[in-house]
Amino acid sequence: MKTLLSGAVLLLLGTITLHAQQLSIENVYKVSLRNSDAIREGSEVKGYFFFYVSDKIDKKTNEYTLRITDNNLKMLKDIKFQDSKYVSILESSFNGTDLIFLFYNSDEKTFEYQIYGADGKKKYTYNRQLTKKEDVFLKMGYLAINDEEQTYKGLYPIEGKGFISNMPSREDKDYTFQIDFFSSEKRRQWTYTPTLGGKKFGGDYLGYFNGIVYFEVIKYSSMFDQSPESSVIGLSQETGKVVFEKSTDNLKFKFYPQSLSMLNNGKAYLFGEYFDPNGNIMKDKSKGFAFWGIDEKGIVLSEKYCAWDLELGKYLNVSSKGKIEDFGFMYLHNMVQTSDGNMYAIGEGFMKIASALGIASKLLTRGGGLSTLKIKVTDMLLIKFDKDFNVKEAKIYSKNPNSVELASGYEFVSTPLLGKLVKYVYGEFDYAYTQTNKDFSSFTVCYSDYVRGKDYKGGTFNSISYNDGKITTDRINTKSDATRTGVLPGKQGQVLILDYYKKDKRLDAHFEKLN
Repeated sequence: MKTLLSGAVLLLLGTITLHAQQLSIENVYKVSLRNSDAIREGSEVKGYFFFYVSDKIDKKTNEYTLRITDNNLKMLKDIKFQDSKYVSILESSFNGTDLIFLFYNSDEKTFEYQIYGADGKKKYTYNRQLTKKEDVFLKMGYLAINDEEQTYKGLYPIEGKGFISNMPSREDKDYTFQIDFFSSEKRRQWTYTPTLGGKKFGGDYLGYFNGIVYFEVIKYSSMFDQSPESSVIGLSQETGKVVFEKSTDNLKFKFYPQSLSMLNNGKAYLFGEYFDPNGNIMKDKSKGFAFWGIDEKGIVLSEKYCAWDLELGKYLNVSSKGKIEDFGFMYLHNMVQTSDGNMYAIGEGFMKIASALGIASKLLTRGGGLSTLKIKVTDMLLIKFDKDFNVKEAKIYSKNPNSVELASGYEFVSTPLLGKLVKYVYGEFDYAYTQTNKDFSSFTVCYSDYVRGKDYKGGTFNSISYNDGKITTDRINTKSDATRTGVLPGKQGQVLILDYYKKDKRLDAHFEKLN
């Protein structure tokens, strides 16, 4: 950043009205609601940040304000600086001791990672200059922000130690990804970028366990490879060196993990979908869910496979290809284990349907830029497993569907890969987040919806709550006369509603309770 007055506590030039449990900020010239977020330690909310344009200096320069508050909206820090009008915050993350912000300058094509301590003082700054090809490539995916409220996700906390950044990367004809570690203990970083003659790489962050950072790596021999190799790579958190690389293909199935969690028994488990050993993930449907117990050396300690048609078919009308009647296919958002040892998979439905717009595009432009298929996002799904990963219950929670138009060519992409596309590129799933309490006796799943009823027509924010074995649901109506409305997590049992009034240049925030 050019002129950052870090660590200085400054009074806003505009009027500020601050009360317990609510906040109103005037002279907000420009704000994207995705530039405000909760500061979380795990699922516990520790505070909030609000980043916005507080003044316009000249045609090329803005004054920015970064406000940090506690979890009751009491102001802790105001940081003001002047910089290019092309600067935005993509994301933040909190690792229990320190806070990181990722600034993106779309004009200079730079990433700047700023780390702040709990006292609000800036500790370290890490910079990355993007090449022109990298910038263009990122704008096709991770920086696809045509809808300014889409969620960017590439920063992950390592408790008390630092942060992991996962970014797609491109140089010349190489398509790969870049992993960076930024220490919050001292000024130190490392970078890992996989390359192998002619291979194309995709990388998903899975989690952290016992000093090891876990990634799924998918290797394509070409852009048209329909049977890519999948493996899990473990990187040392201290050095960035590869500790192990474990193929997820075996004689029984092909496994494509989506996340890693440490459960109550102190062991780490990979969760994801599995396919036939000779399956084509670009075309075939998954067989079901897989659970792998894995240690920090990459040794698989246990395996469990739950077929769609067998285990889940006892509770849902589901085909052997994973399609649930009137629900479609399930995208796994999260896994939660409660204090009694049971586990809950939190998913959302999606299906491929014909796109009238895409078909018209093909006819009118002899090819067209849109696919003849589009994605219909459907309902929420909660699946209960016992401690041995046996399916015990499953229930669908209905909501209003919405659709996603796809680019031409995506009609040939597999269903699981389309799910990731909807999640990370288009940002069109309604799922928002999951919160648990400290002893894991309760959790809350939150998601957005839109209703068209006689008494109310507009947006809603919904919850599915588990408390000591009982599940309840709740709904908050979010329609207002604000230009834009957003919802952020609050303390367990409540949410923070953000309302931006463009004409008045005002940002309001207040809490609402959930059941």
